[in-house]
Amino acid sequence: MVEMKNPPANRMIDSVSRILSQAYKNLNSLRRNTFRLSDVLVWPVLYLFTLTFFITYLGSDKSYLYMVILGMMGWRAMYFLNLEVVGSFTEEHWSKTLGYLFASPISRMEFAIGSAISGVLKSIFVIVIYLVLTYLLYGFVVLDWATFAIGVVFLAIAGFTLGLFALGLAYFMKEEAFNLSFILPDTLALLSGVYFAIDKVYPAWLLPFIRLLPTTQAFELLKSIVGLGHPDFVLLVLTSAGWLVIAYLFNGYMYDWARREGKLARLG
Repeated sequence: MVEMKNPPANRMIDSVSRILSQAYKNLNSLRRNTFRLSDVLVWPVLYLFTLTFFITYLGSDKSYLYMVILGMMGWRAMYFLNLEVVGSFTEEHWSKTLGYLFASPISRMEFAIGSAISGVLKSIFVIVIYLVLTYLLYGFVVLDWATFAIGVVFLAIAGFTLGLFALGLAYFMKEEAFNLSFILPDTLALLSGVYFAIDKVYPAWLLPFIRLLPTTQAFELLKSIVGLGHPDFVLLVLTSAGWLVIAYLFNGYMYDWARREGKLARLG
């Protein structure tokens, strides 16, 4: 009997199907996971009110309030893309279903991309909530939608990049990597000057290194909408691509190492 090879088109369809299935699985878990649901409906709104009420109380210029609002939106995009990739893997570990995941035909990148898609949808949902609430409370509107979209997209890419790094660690660390999925984006946002000018806060010797972070340039892009940022678009593209490639290679290396060490049964 002649073995029939699976045509490339069918393999592509199968891959897309597995990616979308992972995204659907993550979104479906919102109904039974109060933490995931609160992470979309409760914590972002409390976070918004905490910062914007404080800025309003200080009586700062509207441009600073709008900078904070834009920074929060970009931060959420980075946060969700990172958290979904690592959180999905960690939840499989907590529910003791990693064995089933490893035995499934899904590859490590299909798993990561599917999780990232659910992260994108969550980010869009939260950003829409932010846009509605800030318009009603403060009259905030995005003055440059193209710049806003580019900035948020690059921060989402940065979040996915962080997710690949953390997922690589999760092959060994399991739930400990989940803690890193909160620490890494928050640390990176702080270093990148999400709510302030980096040259006013950090020492001069540190600035060249901070500017090599894609998140620094992406937040600068968002701040430029209200005249408070000075982004380098070429550096944004180059650093985003460079860090993404490094994260992909790191994830693959850690995955292969984990398999050699017997930490994984199979994942692609």
